[in-house]
Amino acid sequence: MTEQVRRATRLLEIERLLRKRVRGWSARELADELGYSQRTIQRDIAALESELNVPLMLEGRRYRLMPDTGPLAPVRFTLQEARALYLATRLFLRHADERDPDGVSALDKLANALPEPIARQVGVTVRQLRQRPAQKKGHEILCRITEAWARSQTVAIRYRSAQDPSGRHTDLDPYVLEPSATGAATYVIGFSHAHDTVRTFKIERITHAEVTGVPFVPPDTSVIAERLAHSWGVVFGDDKFDVVVEFSASAAPRVCETNWHPSQRLTPLPGGAIRMELQLPSLLEFVPWIRSWGPDAVAISPPELVSEVACSLNAAARAYDNRSCFAGRRAEGGD
Repeated sequence: MTEQVRRATRLLEIERLLRKRVRGWSARELADELGYSQRTIQRDIAALESELNVPLMLEGRRYRLMPDTGPLAPVRFTLQEARALYLATRLFLRHADERDPDGVSALDKLANALPEPIARQVGVTVRQLRQRPAQKKGHEILCRITEAWARSQTVAIRYRSAQDPSGRHTDLDPYVLEPSATGAATYVIGFSHAHDTVRTFKIERITHAEVTGVPFVPPDTSVIAERLAHSWGVVFGDDKFDVVVEFSASAAPRVCETNWHPSQRLTPLPGGAIRMELQLPSLLEFVPWIRSWGPDAVAISPPELVSEVACSLNAAARAYDNRSCFAGRRAEGGD
């Protein structure tokens, strides 16, 4: 590798690191991270500013990018990385129930970087996404929350809920954005000043968002990631439910094909049925999943789950019975 190539590689890597860490890096930290002398790194930083016009700020001894510095650094993909991204775009399409202009633009750029057969399929995804209804206000709110998240700044939001449809105000330190397949929704998880704790907010229920410019120190989000990994969806909980569900022989092969949860244990039962055991911090998002299996899934434990599923299925059965009786009377010419 020539010195020119090494230098160009270093400059790209320094820019990548600066974009990655909002609070910036000292020249010593960059030197330690990249394995070069501090003097070399200082020359590279000067070159980024003078030759590549990368706008940098020096605060104390730390260099960081100025806000709104334009596009992120370019990336290249191997064939298998491209395949992984293609599958991710298909999941993105299934998740999105509205047109996301940034998603369309990102997928267009992704298609330009992929092999032609894969690029064609990404193009199909782009066309399908463009057909989704547009929600300008919702997109603006998501952009503001993303901006606050990327800058580690507090965002002031107004949030409506079933308990308070008129909306409630809180200042929020956004820690994580998390999509959910349930309801094609996106959630922001962060510290709510009004609640004085970490809360989860559905983006679609936020009616107003304004970046305050007030910085906060982001925590180690691996703790949140761990809690999400052990939740059934995006809802946190402080409880611990030992869940047992038995699936029929006809459903057992489908159940065994998927690793549904990190804690799951599957035990074969006589006749080809299967028992699933797992631990969950909340049952809120698990109940609809069990109901979706109909008679092929029977909740065994805990009692709260058994009661919730049984009551909802009994109510559904009564609704169908009433509908059948009404249809029968109409067929017989009754009122």
